[in-house]
Amino acid sequence: MRQRLGTERGTSTLEFIVVLPFLLLIMLVGVELSRAWLTAHVASSAVREGARLGAVTPISPDPPYNMTTWAETATGRITDVLSGANLTALGAPTVGCTPTPCAPNSQVDASVTVRFQTVVPLFLPQIAQIDITQSATMRYE
Repeated sequence: MRQRLGTERGTSTLEFIVVLPFLLLIMLVGVELSRAWLTAHVASSAVREGARLGAVTPISPDPPYNMTTWAETATGRITDVLSGANLTALGAPTVGCTPTPCAPNSQVDASVTVRFQTVVPLFLPQIAQIDITQSATMRYE
């Protein structure tokens, strides 16, 4: 017959109470870093699509394509991709061509900055707000 020692009662409960905050902190950090990575990936995809659209959209002096319409089309695509993921750009996305005006083999540059905000700023104040900037360069065709 086993005897219970009175000094060991509740030990596992006490250990659980001590370890639980660390486990929750590790879980929250993992979730928030995953969300930040997703935000960076969506921003990267948006600028890639904007640069690609700028690289394949023809520019001519005749309407409907001129440099202003060309840039608005490409930045509109960046904004559409970001809004599809419920993100907004800080400022306006930029799309430009080097050298200007675009000619075959010119570089089309696109960039955007989005703000990542954590859902638990009280627990993770170091990453409460992070500005993520992404850019892409493609060859004008």
